[in-house]
Amino acid sequence: MQVLNFFLELLQTPAVILAVVALIGLIAQRKRFPDVLSGTVKTALGYLVLSAGSSLLVTEILPFVGLFQEVFQLSGFATGSEIIVGAIQQSVPVIASTSAIIMGVGFLVNIVLARFTPLKYIFLTGHMMWISSVAVAFSLYEAGFSSGVIIGVGSVIQGAILTLLPAIAQPIVRKITGGNDIAIAHLTTLGTVSSAYVGKLVGRNSKSAEDMKLPEGLKFFKDTSMSIAIVMFIFYMLVVLMAGPEAVGAYSGGTNYIIYGLLKALGFTAGVLVLLQGVRMLLGELVPAFKGISDKLVPNAVPALDVPALFGFAPNSLMLGFIFATLGMIVAMFISSALFGVVPLVSIIGAFFTGGVAGIMGNALGGRIGAMVSGFVYGVELILFSGFTYKLFDHFAAVGAEGTGHDCIDAMALMSIMKSPIAGIIIIVGAFVLLSVLEVRYQKKLAGGK
Repeated sequence: MQVLNFFLELLQTPAVILAVVALIGLIAQRKRFPDVLSGTVKTALGYLVLSAGSSLLVTEILPFVGLFQEVFQLSGFATGSEIIVGAIQQSVPVIASTSAIIMGVGFLVNIVLARFTPLKYIFLTGHMMWISSVAVAFSLYEAGFSSGVIIGVGSVIQGAILTLLPAIAQPIVRKITGGNDIAIAHLTTLGTVSSAYVGKLVGRNSKSAEDMKLPEGLKFFKDTSMSIAIVMFIFYMLVVLMAGPEAVGAYSGGTNYIIYGLLKALGFTAGVLVLLQGVRMLLGELVPAFKGISDKLVPNAVPALDVPALFGFAPNSLMLGFIFATLGMIVAMFISSALFGVVPLVSIIGAFFTGGVAGIMGNALGGRIGAMVSGFVYGVELILFSGFTYKLFDHFAAVGAEGTGHDCIDAMALMSIMKSPIAGIIIIVGAFVLLSVLEVRYQKKLAGGK
């Protein structure tokens, strides 16, 4: 049991698991010891720098979230998949124990599927594995299966999901990155990809947000740090001015409310810059190291990473996606209230991290108009799906998680289709076969073009 616990804790420590992946890859390439040591340590450091940037972003945006809700007098339930799966695990011991095993064994199934099927993606985002494993265990528990069946069937489903999701996004990721070196491993894939294709339909021949021509006096907007700082300054100033000194004082600790808004906008920008530096460092070490795994252990394997790995490829599209995802979420709150009688609250953090990715994907397919449309559609999808599943599962009251809904669209989709386990499994198997066929066709086309 201690070995299993160690393995599960390792999977939930991304810096360590990515360092281990780099270590295995470099050893497989028979690199010299100094190169192995350097690549392993720098991979871990790259992730930790990325993580520090993410943490700073969250710290700087949280006061905005609180003030935003006060200004617009929003009330409803919070959206946060980490919160809800944590509550479920605490309230239902069977789900806690089975999901832990599903997470570990499911990762091994992912590696086996990557080795022996056309879908060569290895899912390396630990907290997303955790959320997925709980969603799988919850679905099978709700269907009335025994612990043994939950573990056995759930581990296979988990492995299939971890392999499938990066494959769904990869055609767009290739357009963004210009290659097949990395994939994306996140539980918002169905939302970001579907919204990007809507953006493609609307954007058509729109120019890329990254190639916008600006007048000489506005060319400073081409600087990522300046464009983000200005956008966040406008966001924060609107909110602090509408909230007033008294409301802001609850967060500012005595700092003048205007100065506080300015500092938070600049702090958010600093978080993005730190995150982007971590991404560059991580990819610079991990991708070459992963070649050893690809060549020796799982031929043609592609590492699937967390969504910030895409941020540096299209920073303008990231901000467009963020802004329009926030607008989409606000609109969807009213629609959810009318359709389902429940109101999921806007997730500003989700709007940035995954609404931003929707913008990046939308820009890749439909230019700057595609980025805006994709961000907006994604925001609408997330809030409506959260309201739908909150209603479908009776507010999650039976598993001790009332008051919180999911913000990971893929987890919500999985739980919804698994309401009927047989139908859900058929859908997953069908999707796996379809994507395998498409991947084979892509590889043949690629080989034919050489």
